[in-house]
Amino acid sequence: MTRIEREKQTVRKMIDIYCRHHLKQESMPEAYQLLADYACQRLDHCQFGEQKKTCKRCPVHCYAPKEREQIRKVMRWTGPRMMLYAPKDALYHVFDNIRMWLQSLSFRTGVIVLLCCIPFYVLSFAQILLPISAAAKGVLWTVLFGMAKTCQYGGLTILGVEGYQRLKDWLKRKKRQPRL
Repeated sequence: MTRIEREKQTVRKMIDIYCRHHLKQESMPEAYQLLADYACQRLDHCQFGEQKKTCKRCPVHCYAPKEREQIRKVMRWTGPRMMLYAPKDALYHVFDNIRMWLQSLSFRTGVIVLLCCIPFYVLSFAQILLPISAAAKGVLWTVLFGMAKTCQYGGLTILGVEGYQRLKDWLKRKKRQPRL
């Protein structure tokens, strides 16, 4: 399922939750059905496509003023309750926000975060030499190895596909250069 399809499904679900729990309606009233159709139409024509930010962070407001106020009211009420009524959709929304934030960071930040995984990998295996119990070693290994993986995946997320390719090309150029 594409991100746009997931967004359409989520906005329909939010409007449905608003109608059922806030308005106490069994089915979606006509005005809210039209709002859901309007929101899906706007998502179909979004100029950002799959790279779309959340509506709150979008630089282009594509809703008409009346519909914008209506959807804002729905989202304001439903948003905080999404974890109760649709936890999967709420988590997707949180992960999309985190991913967008990470991808907005610079190439240099991505490289630094990626390089931070090296000391954590070294420490996760070096702690085996410590004179402590096996249980403590297991806990230390889990924490340090987890930090290494977090830095690794965080750095790769910040870099993105283009940044990863850029880093690979740079390393190849460095390898080919003669040392003085």
